[in-house]
Amino acid sequence: MIDERKYFHDRIAQAPPIKWGRFAPFKITFKMGSPVAITMPWINFDGLIAHLMLLDALGDDFFITPKKLDLSDSLPKNRRLLPIKKTNGIYHTSVSLFTPNNVRITYLYKRFEDRWTESLKAKKVSLGSGKLRSYILAEPYVSCSEVIYYVFGDMDIIKNLIENYLFGLGNDCRVGFGMIRDISFEELDEDMSLVARGIAMRPIPIEMCEEYEDSAYLAYKAPYWNPKNVALCVPPGAYCKLKAI
Repeated sequence: MIDERKYFHDRIAQAPPIKWGRFAPFKITFKMGSPVAITMPWINFDGLIAHLMLLDALGDDFFITPKKLDLSDSLPKNRRLLPIKKTNGIYHTSVSLFTPNNVRITYLYKRFEDRWTESLKAKKVSLGSGKLRSYILAEPYVSCSEVIYYVFGDMDIIKNLIENYLFGLGNDCRVGFGMIRDISFEELDEDMSLVARGIAMRPIPIEMCEEYEDSAYLAYKAPYWNPKNVALCVPPGAYCKLKAI
């Protein structure tokens, strides 16, 4: 039996290492051509870049990665680290800032298509159960014209990853959500990736904060689906003052 962890470790170890250049604060603006479907109120940029780096390293094997197996501890060390500044385990990346932030819900319908079924052996097809069942899926989405991120890292590497591998933002791009019309990168004089003008720009564990007005249990690092990465954090949009770093 193939050891999945070892297989993906070895595949990534074969990929060329990523060599960092100059780190600087910058802003990324995505001009959107269609609404962005979401599964939570925001999209984490460090998780997005980790996704693109895995795609870059694995190629087609990316699509067979185990979706509920955290490979973080099994990946090669110090070869393909995220090209982003990191402080106390937190990457300097904001969450997605939707403009405007209009959240709505639409519905996707799955129905059995009876065209070209003349060769089916079955005389009856169950539409109430099994893989051919019909269903309605609620799809939350943000009807936005722009999505903005603030980052402190290597802009050249991140720009290359985005331009080569990212074709859409958010969930269900395969059915037309999250299409990107244009992307711009702008270097800044100030790091706005963690806190900007006293406002938290991403989930920040309260241990890193000197003052804050609100807190909630949130995932603060990738993979964001793993419950082990949940801690009491200041949520994005809340007042926050960081401790001296």
